[in-house]
Amino acid sequence: MTTTTKDEITVSSGTVAPVAPPDDVREKAGTTGEDLLSRFRASMESRLDRRQAALRGGGAELGEPTVGPYVAFDLYAFTPIQFGGPPPYQPSKIIAGGEWAVIYAVMFVNPTIDIVNGFAVPPTVQLSGRRWRVSMDQINLTNVTDGPDDFRQDRFSSPAPPFTLLEFWFQAAYPGRKPALFEANLSADILNFGQPYAAFASTIVDADTGRVQENIPLRYLVYPK
Repeated sequence: MTTTTKDEITVSSGTVAPVAPPDDVREKAGTTGEDLLSRFRASMESRLDRRQAALRGGGAELGEPTVGPYVAFDLYAFTPIQFGGPPPYQPSKIIAGGEWAVIYAVMFVNPTIDIVNGFAVPPTVQLSGRRWRVSMDQINLTNVTDGPDDFRQDRFSSPAPPFTLLEFWFQAAYPGRKPALFEANLSADILNFGQPYAAFASTIVDADTGRVQENIPLRYLVYPK
């Protein structure tokens, strides 16, 4: 019996072929991901502007520190969203077995220069043309089993974009006679050697409320319907 590895499941662009929902679900999703990214980008750019102003004025820095106060590379995730029934579609962390949902993630590469903290060349330039991978590793906490897992990989343009939107679609497996609690962990890294960039999604945006939650797991429940 032959086994197909993940590295073989690619298309000509080098991007891993994503799990595809039915056409009607994809149609209902529409521009939801782009809309979330637009709001997220505006929030992040505002934080970067405030942080740069604070540094120039000698004030306290803003943002999660990775090199001093400077966040060079990060990954953010939204809680699952479903697109069943008529609009407006509501986010949902409670999913019936067999239903489709999507987890949106945003990979961030800092475009700003910060000489004091060692970034005379911003990460968007340092990572030009580099290959990246974002993985979603899941575990069924109820019966302590692995998966379903998924990943995306591709190559940055030159310069690298500050924000990259990723979609992780999945069809919730039937849990049996009682609900199953799942935890999704998302991580990002650079595949080229000598690139000290890696991150995991410790900042989760609750799609139900819009609240940003730090250092909490991304969990959802699948129930039998």
